[in-house]
Amino acid sequence: MISGVIGDIVEISENEIILLVNDSIEFELVVSTQTASRLSNLRGEDKKQIRLLTWLQHRDDSMNLYAFYDQQERLLFLELIKVNGIGPRQAMRILGSVQIETFLQALDNSDVKYLATIPGIGPKTSQKIVLALKGSINLDVAFDRPKEGSRVLDPQYNDLVAALNEMGYDKKQVLNTINELLENEKESLIKLSIKEKEQYLFKNAIIKLS
Repeated sequence: MISGVIGDIVEISENEIILLVNDSIEFELVVSTQTASRLSNLRGEDKKQIRLLTWLQHRDDSMNLYAFYDQQERLLFLELIKVNGIGPRQAMRILGSVQIETFLQALDNSDVKYLATIPGIGPKTSQKIVLALKGSINLDVAFDRPKEGSRVLDPQYNDLVAALNEMGYDKKQVLNTINELLENEKESLIKLSIKEKEQYLFKNAIIKLS
């Protein structure tokens, strides 16, 4: 299983991205139009060492590597392809047409009329989605909704939190530690690019958590 890839953006189209890994291998990744748009807005150094989460489709005649901007996008993708009649390409089309939280709220409310308006979903498929997925996706878990009085972390650090969590660190401790670093090291982080900030926070979070 390929959980993710890290590399430099070489080329971006509406539904695909070419990522150069280790200065020698170019991966062709299938992405949603929303992910392609977000990555297209990156400039200069921010286009280097991008981390994308992945899911590998292995067929007898081909292999396709699907890539996702964050854990939330991959989570919804994996749930969508469980629905009878929805394949990976259709799931990516859906992801490119919706705000994930809005979609999940519609699912939670059994709003089949809204779901049926999404490209790639008709009336019959919207009913299938509600029957198959309602109650199976925890909105609070998917979006790390904080309890009253707790701190909120900028969504741009979601992948960093996920990476540390996958290494075995408690999610609440990770969130608190990164927030603490952002608060205490504000001046040191101002001049750094997004990727440099992530690397700085990753290194120092591990030191504080260990």
